[in-house]
Amino acid sequence: GRVLCVVALADTVSAAQQRAYATVHRIHWPDVYYRTDIGYRAVARERAR
Repeated sequence: GRVLCVVALADTVSAAQQRAYATVHRIHWPDVYYRTDIGYRAVARERAR
């Protein structure tokens, strides 16, 4: 198997999450799987402000 760590920086958590997932979508191989819940709590807190 393969394990990758994709990191993105931005002014907000939400923007960093979007950049990270945009990068993840550029990675392709058969049966690729990635988590879609990374950062969701931090994004929710950010939006609640």
